[in-house]
Amino acid sequence: MSRPITMMDSETSSLFNPAFCAVLLNKASTGYAKKAREAMPLTFAFLILPSALHKPTRDALPSTTAASMWSWLRANPLLLMDFADRIRTFRPFTSAAIIYGLQQGALQGSIGAIAAGRIGRRPRMLRPTDDWLACVKAAEFLGKWFGGSDADEATTLAQWGVRP
Repeated sequence: MSRPITMMDSETSSLFNPAFCAVLLNKASTGYAKKAREAMPLTFAFLILPSALHKPTRDALPSTTAASMWSWLRANPLLLMDFADRIRTFRPFTSAAIIYGLQQGALQGSIGAIAAGRIGRRPRMLRPTDDWLACVKAAEFLGKWFGGSDADEATTLAQWGVRP
């Protein structure tokens, strides 16, 4: 059972803060829209964060969105072994990021979908780490990959081993 986000320790809250996760969802939504020419289904947000923030998954992603998602998933069964549990664990972070992103304008919502909103410039004092940049790159890649997939939403979820 997931603990409410307010009950998590400060280190975990810092690593998975809603503002950073909203940026990742903004980048994923941007990537999705570039390929699909429509807003990203809300359910994909719950796949994006557990993938982009999970270093082994991030490191195993293919170098191009032209790669078959289904082939990649079959070639990486260990990454999917605990994926449903990761989604459950990340649910409060994803929900908080969506709410924060919508409130701050980083995300725009429509029925069952989210789109990228405006994000202000990064303060000069904020120096992104390599890990931060890798998460952003992975989120945008995943958005493009989902957007370019010929599979419908239900099929994509099934391929990743989850149900809505």
